[in-house]
Amino acid sequence: MLKEFHKPILEGKGATDYERYLRTDELLSLQTPTDNLSHPDELTFQVIHQSSELLMKGASWELERARVSLTEGNYPNCARLMRRALLMLEYPISMLRVLETITPYDYHVIRAGLGHGSGLDSPGFTSLLHIGPRIGEAFQEQLARQGLTVDEVYRRHEEFFGLHDVAERMFDFDECMQLFRFHHLKLAQRIIGGGVIGTMGTPVEVLQQRMQHAFYRDLWDLRNQITKKHSPDSAPSKPIK
Repeated sequence: MLKEFHKPILEGKGATDYERYLRTDELLSLQTPTDNLSHPDELTFQVIHQSSELLMKGASWELERARVSLTEGNYPNCARLMRRALLMLEYPISMLRVLETITPYDYHVIRAGLGHGSGLDSPGFTSLLHIGPRIGEAFQEQLARQGLTVDEVYRRHEEFFGLHDVAERMFDFDECMQLFRFHHLKLAQRIIGGGVIGTMGTPVEVLQQRMQHAFYRDLWDLRNQITKKHSPDSAPSKPIK
């Protein structure tokens, strides 16, 4: 009787329902066959990038769900889903460190097979670039609906805890994207150098410029404004008696 529980009941290929549900036969066949690898490190190169694309796809999905919750005024669920997305994005960032273990000479062997491919073509990262501003628009709509400014949400954060929590998660997401850009820049400088042309003909310097991009500039500027208000230098001078 126990053997019946080990017999797959789902449609598809694979010896178990686990394999059939996750379609592991297809998933694990998406890498270049070992006999056709240009270099043994190429498998690592592909696995890291493919894993990153899956995780960024999952993060984009959760961020879109978060955006919908935000438009509905469901701030707790929005913040919860953004936290989940941010946890998923930690791994593509950390996995860039794995690519740093590929030496420059070995990378150029792999690079010959990339054609005009570049990390800037990443569908996963592009989807994150698209969802970021849409979350910002939804947040601004909520502020307008309640007649609030960003400063008021932060100054009265206990009163508007839900919106404040969402704002902090947005800040986390923005910071996460900048961290990814930073580590990607350092990877490029470490492997191909800082003054050369990439596979798309894009100078590495452009990566450094894009690293400064922020989705939610108002959330970053607010920190400056708050500090300026509380700086001794900004306090009104006392009248001379």
